[in-house]
Amino acid sequence: MADNLKITQSQDESTSEFGREHNEKLQGLARSLVAGLYMLVRSVKMYDPENAVFQKPLHQLQDIINQIIGKEGRLELTGVKESFYLNGMLVKVDLNSIENQRYLLAELRAKDVGGFTLTKPVTVPELKNFIWIFSKEQTTASEEDGLSNRKLLNMRVAKFSKLKEKLNKDLDNPGDQKVDRKKYAMTIYARAVFFLTKYLESVRAGKPINASKALRLVQDFVDISYEQRTHFLGMTTMRREDDYLVYHQVNVCLMSVVFGAELGLTKPQLRDLGYIALFHDAGMATLSEELSTKRGALTPEEKQTVQRAPLISVRNILMEKGFSRSTLLRVVTTFEHKTDFGTAVRDSRGNIQMIIPKTNLGVYAKIIAICDAYDALTSKRPYRDAYGPEVALMLMWSEMRNKFDPELLSVFMRVMAIQPVKVLSKRQQSLSVSGL
Repeated sequence: MADNLKITQSQDESTSEFGREHNEKLQGLARSLVAGLYMLVRSVKMYDPENAVFQKPLHQLQDIINQIIGKEGRLELTGVKESFYLNGMLVKVDLNSIENQRYLLAELRAKDVGGFTLTKPVTVPELKNFIWIFSKEQTTASEEDGLSNRKLLNMRVAKFSKLKEKLNKDLDNPGDQKVDRKKYAMTIYARAVFFLTKYLESVRAGKPINASKALRLVQDFVDISYEQRTHFLGMTTMRREDDYLVYHQVNVCLMSVVFGAELGLTKPQLRDLGYIALFHDAGMATLSEELSTKRGALTPEEKQTVQRAPLISVRNILMEKGFSRSTLLRVVTTFEHKTDFGTAVRDSRGNIQMIIPKTNLGVYAKIIAICDAYDALTSKRPYRDAYGPEVALMLMWSEMRNKFDPELLSVFMRVMAIQPVKVLSKRQQSLSVSGL
C-alpha cells in the first residue's frame, strides 16, 4: 500500500507551512529520525534503557542525528499539531507510519516535551539520558537540560507547554493574524464556485477558458487546509441544488486535498491532486438538464451520452496550450477515476464476499473516486433526497465497495470523523477496524 502512495515529486518549488524548501535527502533522514525515536520510546515502556536491546537502535539514531547536523549544522525537531517539523521542514510519513507518529507525539506531550535541539554531534550516553525521560518508572517532568539526575549536555528539550502557549497566543492575537482563517477559507470557497461557474459556462459553449487560472485558488486550498481542515470539511455542505455540478466539483477538490494531506502527500502533490479534482467532471456540463436530472433508468443511448462525458473532460485538457507530464497526469486521472477499483465476488444472497482488483489505478484517481462518490451521495438531487454521511459511507463500504480501494476508503472514513462501528454490521466491523 505504501508503495502505491509514492508519487514523483514535481519540479515546482515545494515549501512547508514554515516556508522551508522540500529536500528529499533530508526527508529520508527525518523519517528515519522519527521512526528511530518511536521504536526507542515504545521500547522504554517495557525495558530499562540500560538493557542491551537499546544498544543497536541508539547507535543507529546517533548516526542519523549526526548526519543531519553534519548536513545542516543544527537539528531542531518540533511536534506541531499532528506533525513533526525538522529544521522548519514538514516531515512527511507514509500511510503505514501515521499511527506510529501519533503515538510518539502523544508520548512526548505526556512528558511535556515538544521536541529538542542540537548544534553539536550527539553521543549515545546523552541519547540514553533523553530516552530515560519516557521510561515507565519516570514520574517527574523533564527540564530543558533533561532529568535532574541525568543531565543533557548538548541536547536542549523544548517544553511542549511553552510551545503550546506560544501557538495559542499567536492564534488568539489578531495582530499576528493577517486574516480570520475561517472567513478566508469561505472566501476561497466562494471564489472557486465563481470560477467554476464561468468555466462550465465556457465548456457548454464549446470554448473552455484557461483552467490554469484556478491554480492559485487550489494552492490557497492546500495552504489553509493544513490549519483549518474542519472548516473545509464543513463548507462542503454549502450546496445549491440548481448548481449541483459547480458545488460538487469544488467539494470534491476540497475533500481530495484534506484526504491527500492525511495520506501524507506533499503540498505540490496536493496542488496537482486538487487541480485535477476541481475539473474532474467538467464534461458533465455538456449534458442537457433533462438528462442530468432524469428520474428513473436511462436508455442505452442516454447511457452512452453520459459515458462520453469523461472524454469531453479529457478533450478540454488536451485543447489547452502545451503538453507536459503534468498534462498527461491530468488526462490519465480524469479518465481513471471513473474506473471501478475491482470486480465484486458475491455470495448467493448478493452480498460482496471479496474484491478482485482490476488494474493498478493511480492514487490520485482512487482518492478522487472516493470523494466524488461521497459528495454525490450526500447531495440532494431532483430524483432523490441526500443521504446522511453515515448512510453514504455504509453504501460505499457495502453495496459499492468494489468501486474503491478498501484501504483508502477506511482512512477516508476516519478523516470524515465517522466511526465504522456506527455504520457496519458486526462481521464488517471486525474487517474494517483492522484496517484503520
